[in-house]
Amino acid sequence: MVSRETITYLCRLSKLEITGEELVKYELQIEEIIKYLDKLDSVTLSDIEPISQQRNFYQLREDNAKSFKTDLLEFTRNREGRFIKGPRIT
Repeated sequence: MVSRETITYLCRLSKLEITGEELVKYELQIEEIIKYLDKLDSVTLSDIEPISQQRNFYQLREDNAKSFKTDLLEFTRNREGRFIKGPRIT
């Protein structure tokens, strides 16, 4: 069972603010997810043979490169030369 303290702690780590109603809602949802994962853990697949799919190169589609007529970076806000300038990482 997942405690409310654990959910509150995870929300604080994720910088999420939740209400008391949301806390109850998420507690129930997480419990359902854990029950489902426990059910998946109990499934045995030892009697099932793995499926593999092999394709030859002649079965794949041909890759055709197309050139663009316009500059794709023309409409970007933070363009610097031929690059897009991203936010500073601190």
